[in-house]
Amino acid sequence: MADFEIKHGIWESKDGKLIKYTKESCLLNSYDDWNEYHLQITRWPQTTSIEIVVISGDEGYDSESRWSHSEIHRLTKLPHAEFNAQRDELIQKILRLANEEFGYLTL
Repeated sequence: MADFEIKHGIWESKDGKLIKYTKESCLLNSYDDWNEYHLQITRWPQTTSIEIVVISGDEGYDSESRWSHSEIHRLTKLPHAEFNAQRDELIQKILRLANEEFGYLTL
């Protein structure tokens, strides 16, 4: 499996509650010069969600500032135990779905 970058954060809900989360992110390989694709796994207090993040850019810029737009596509959300038991299979299944939607993507 690929190397994931891990970040910890706190999300504030609409009612002001602070909710801790851990986000694992991995850049996916693609042949797309206009977009970057990331597999993202977010662990909330009771559930785990898996997303594909698409970061779009303008090829006219040759710097980090070219990445100007991002979309998050949440693909599943399930209890931690269920995610942990099926992690590798879920990631492979999600990569197959992402390939149907976005083209050739690999870890």
